[in-house]
Amino acid sequence: MNILQAIILGIIQGLTEFLPISSSGHLVILPYLLGWNIPAEQIFPFDVLVQLGTLLAVIVYFRKDIIEIFKAMFADVKAKKPGSSSESRLGWFLILATIPAGAAGLFLKDLVEQAFGNPSATAFFLFGTALLLILAELLGKRDRDLTGLRWYDALWIGLFQVLSLFPGLSRSGSCMAGGMTRHLERRSAGRFAFLMAIPVMAAAGLLSVFDLLKIPNLGQFMPVMLVGFTIAGVVGYFSISWLMTFVQSHSLFIFAGYCLFLGAAVLSFGFVFPQNSSPAPVISETPSTEEQLLPTSIVYTPELNWLAPAAATCMEQTLADPLPLLQSVAAYQPGELRLTFPSPSEQAAYSYQLGSQSLMLALNASNPLLSLDFNDLLTLLQGDDATWGEFFQHCTSCAFSEAGGAAFDEPIRFYIYYENNPYQNVLEDASGLTGSHMNNALLVPSAETLLTQLQVEAAAAGFLPSQWLSAAVSIVQVNDLPGGSLDLPILALLEQQPSGELKDLLLCLQSSLN
Repeated sequence: MNILQAIILGIIQGLTEFLPISSSGHLVILPYLLGWNIPAEQIFPFDVLVQLGTLLAVIVYFRKDIIEIFKAMFADVKAKKPGSSSESRLGWFLILATIPAGAAGLFLKDLVEQAFGNPSATAFFLFGTALLLILAELLGKRDRDLTGLRWYDALWIGLFQVLSLFPGLSRSGSCMAGGMTRHLERRSAGRFAFLMAIPVMAAAGLLSVFDLLKIPNLGQFMPVMLVGFTIAGVVGYFSISWLMTFVQSHSLFIFAGYCLFLGAAVLSFGFVFPQNSSPAPVISETPSTEEQLLPTSIVYTPELNWLAPAAATCMEQTLADPLPLLQSVAAYQPGELRLTFPSPSEQAAYSYQLGSQSLMLALNASNPLLSLDFNDLLTLLQGDDATWGEFFQHCTSCAFSEAGGAAFDEPIRFYIYYENNPYQNVLEDASGLTGSHMNNALLVPSAETLLTQLQVEAAAAGFLPSQWLSAAVSIVQVNDLPGGSLDLPILALLEQQPSGELKDLLLCLQSSLN
């Protein structure tokens, strides 16, 4: 996730948390529509922090109401006369209204988690939000304010809040619909909805923070996350202010229409542009936690054989019964946990990015080249110069060290990988050159072989994966290289959403990679 994505998602969270159009639904749908492959390990902490940002917004906006409610409730407890004032009754009713959602959250946690990351299910839940808003407008008389609220009204609204646990069913929309079906004015229904969201959001945020602190390497994502937190809080504050003014003289039909439109757009997009694999799950039918089984084996593609020791260690640490650890070149098979690079043939129900591997231009240690620009790199790849001496004469961006000296009179021995090798694919994509256009290039079957050639041949060069770097070779800085163009995401493919031991295993592998 980058800063721009964090800003956009923070704005969306701030706008949609309080408008009755579902913030969680938008946080699922927007990355899906824009094709953002945000790693799963970043999505969870980001969602937690932006929701805490909007929690801060509602607390600041209703700070006077909150203070008055607490004062009245404290006075009631001290006088042993609960509910003696309207502010005190409102406080007790807010507590009562939060009970159904709190209890349902504990029992429905696994079911709710399965719905997140599923754009199609979220689209149907948006239709549910639209239906609730329409019914609220048609059935509500809107002739009551909060002074006439009764305990059964509060409980009724609390039951509506249970619906909002699912992405696409708006919390504010559900609670406002619950209040309006009890004939509350729109503004009173909105005020009660926002106030009752505070304890639920605070409790959920507190529990999520504990999970958040367990995520490895959280610190490297924190600056981006804090941008989203700040944006969500500021935008959320102004969203509340605008909505409380808007509902005084306008119906909720416009929000219902928006939910219908967005839900239909998402389903249409999924039909026209089906997506089989992404960092977030894209298949809705996932077994419950009790029904989930561990994969039959862990399979890794040959280029990731260096991962085998880490996988074996993580299995010992997280699984009661370690799985077979196999190397295979076949495409994904159901029942496996496959560790692989992105590939059209590697399609599964769920895909999670565990880390990445970068290609770096590596030379024999005696070569004095330190850095060059991307255009000069293309010249080197094309093989227009026969020797290093000739190349250095034409290279205007090359920088050198004082130590060492390549065999300038010897032919440049530039090694590339075989066709369809993932390293070769990413090199060709970045350079725009196919192997046939890399004149005089020599073929190597693997990174291990390339490392050996770089160590023994003074004129050798090639792109070495980051995990195979050695002090025996020299690394060249390539300037103006398009960002991420030589990076390969390392994916975990599987048929079920991970939980329990399987989730612990993936987190362990992620930690090892990072």
